[in-house]
Amino acid sequence: MNYSVAVFASIGLLLLLAMAWLVFSATRRQPRIVHDGSPERESLHISNLPQIKQALADSDFIYLESQGYPALAKRIRKERRRIALNYLTSLRGEFEKLLRLGRMVAVMSPNVAVAQEVQGLRLSLEFSYQYYLIYFRLVTGIAPLKAIGSLSNMVSALTIRMETAMSELGERAALGAELLPDNRSGWNVSS
Repeated sequence: MNYSVAVFASIGLLLLLAMAWLVFSATRRQPRIVHDGSPERESLHISNLPQIKQALADSDFIYLESQGYPALAKRIRKERRRIALNYLTSLRGEFEKLLRLGRMVAVMSPNVAVAQEVQGLRLSLEFSYQYYLIYFRLVTGIAPLKAIGSLSNMVSALTIRMETAMSELGERAALGAELLPDNRSGWNVSS
């Protein structure tokens, strides 16, 4: 076997192993979100997105390097990348919660079509693809600002769809309760 082919194959195998390690290490990492017990929504990704984009922008690093602080710029860039990775992990956790909620709504909904299930699978695959692409780019030092915004928008759109579906399901349940002929069990439904 040719020496250059063996070297090329071993480098390719090492890169493949590194990518697999990055993918599987991301699945074990849990986001550190502090809940204060308030009844507010847990979807904070929209309110944090501008800060994440600003933290990943190059302007601060360029300024620090121009002022003669390249080591500080490197340290801050590494810390901000870690914060962005935590944000990304949190975004993924929220997406997975929404998918579980979507499955529960689908079970309770009387007219769930196979097309909607396929659409959910497609959305899940699309999210996973974008998530791992952004994750790999962040780990390698590339700041994918537009891609992070796109992923956040995908979670927001799913949140809106789930809220709409829950509202429609609630309306159907209320209508169904009103249409019952009478209450023979002895419970007072009207109070």
